[in-house]
Amino acid sequence: MSDFDTRSTTERSIVNFSKFKLDGKVRLGRYSYKHVHGKLETHSHDGMMEICYCDKGIQVYEVNGKEYQIRGGDVFITFPNEPHGTARHPEEKGSLYWLIVQIPKEERFLHYDDEESAVFIKELMSIEQRHFKGTDGMKKMLDQLFILHEEPVQPLHKLQTLNLISNFLLTVIEYSQKNIAREQSDRISEIRNYIHTHIYQSLPIELLAKELCMSDSHFKSWFKKEFGMPPVDYILRTRVEEGKKLLQLPDAESVTSIAFKLNFSSSQYFATVFKKYTGVSPAEFKQREAKT
Repeated sequence: MSDFDTRSTTERSIVNFSKFKLDGKVRLGRYSYKHVHGKLETHSHDGMMEICYCDKGIQVYEVNGKEYQIRGGDVFITFPNEPHGTARHPEEKGSLYWLIVQIPKEERFLHYDDEESAVFIKELMSIEQRHFKGTDGMKKMLDQLFILHEEPVQPLHKLQTLNLISNFLLTVIEYSQKNIAREQSDRISEIRNYIHTHIYQSLPIELLAKELCMSDSHFKSWFKKEFGMPPVDYILRTRVEEGKKLLQLPDAESVTSIAFKLNFSSSQYFATVFKKYTGVSPAEFKQREAKT
């Protein structure tokens, strides 16, 4: 299935730069979801490379049967004609950008001459690391592209747009070559293990910060940078994942019992959080799993 999404909604924006005569060559999208959405069906882009930059949250993609978990600050790449989607996973709550750019076989690339185009395309197509850590500067470039697209056309806007796209792609090439995939530092492993081990208990920020000998404010800032989301969000996601395991047990307890066991204040709150991250209520999830 080949797909080139053109739908904009209140939660997602897609621009094609047609006013700069780039329609069909470059498309830029951005979503900001406050709750989970349906899964992204497997699709491909004919002759086009897609580069995703995750700003907030977590998203799972599947390519060639392998799943990749993308989180805040990460870059993820799919190459021309390569089928990809979110497999069984929904599109998660969070914020994510995607740039789709045509990789020409014979014509020039963007505004470069033949020799420059060949070098640029070769470097893009030679990227070995599909998933790697990016930089905040990538988000700033993509945001600026949205701003330029919304403004009335000025003589320099097309050049500025082309230069921003070029700089973004060059930054992607640079960071992919650094091979700086996320490393599991001792601190990251320590706090992750602590949260998972104590998921049935109360986990206030003060307690977690104390575990790493940090102030509350420093811990929250550090955690968001390393995990791509605030600690409260990560804890709720972890509780939901644990809840899914409990609901799948043959002799599963009631939803209310599981809610209190996982330290939710009520079964209603548990149901609200569960649906936000899975798209279904705990009861619906339990019923669906019972049929499989």
